[in-house]
Amino acid sequence: MDKYDPKVLNATLGFTTEWGENFRKPIAERMLARFPELSEAEIAEIEAVVRKAEYRIYVIAEMEKRGEISESDITRIAAEEFPWLEGHHIGRLKNIGMYYARR
Repeated sequence: MDKYDPKVLNATLGFTTEWGENFRKPIAERMLARFPELSEAEIAEIEAVVRKAEYRIYVIAEMEKRGEISESDITRIAAEEFPWLEGHHIGRLKNIGMYYARR
């Protein structure tokens, strides 16, 4: 288990996968506004943890596209590997991953 609060990790994931005005913009400022107790180094570390989960789920979606696993396996594997992830984030990342896998 990661050393950071799952609420912080999930909020960070929300920032990193945000669409619209903040799409692909740095998240440090928004993180500091929401979690002022965090240092810049902690924010960078938290973002790295979150990005690792995000990209791993995209890799899992590629496995599904290649027929190595079923679509329902994506959710199960993601939940097992990243128990801090909230269900709606898993579903969202699965959908994004499947979209990119099929592009």
